[in-house]
Amino acid sequence: MLLVLRIRHIIALLTLLMMPFISTSLALAHADYVSSEPPADGTVTAAPERIVIVFSQELKPEGNTIRVTDARGNQVDRGDTTLNRNDPNRKTLIVSLNPGLSDGVYTVNWKNAGADGHSETGRFRFTISAGTTPAAAPLPATSGAEAPWLALLATGSGALLIGWALRRRVMRQS
Repeated sequence: MLLVLRIRHIIALLTLLMMPFISTSLALAHADYVSSEPPADGTVTAAPERIVIVFSQELKPEGNTIRVTDARGNQVDRGDTTLNRNDPNRKTLIVSLNPGLSDGVYTVNWKNAGADGHSETGRFRFTISAGTTPAAAPLPATSGAEAPWLALLATGSGALLIGWALRRRVMRQS
């Protein structure tokens, strides 16, 4: 009877330890990059007037940035990143570009402020080419979503280690 009681306590403890994993799956849903205009790794034949990025979840109106640089690292956007007021889902950011951008490769670095309180960062490239400049090597569109999986793995490993130690202790006492 005492052993059954201890097993129930261990199951209850392990259930409590697993609760963060259940809520973590909900917390890992961030406002990730979905699409952009110009498209990531795309080529346009004329300089765009602005960069538009769509994300997977609602964003806060403040705390978002899009920074666009040329191949030499010079900023070519106007620093006016805004949440698109015409998007009823509040998932779209816009930044204006300086007029008269020349052919070349441009890098877009972004940081968003999700309505859930989490922020993501990422980057991608696009090329302006009237047909005379070779396209750049692709730079994958990235977001900061990879890091939470490492934390989840470390937490899971720790929970398993605690469970193993508790089981070993119970087995010794039996």
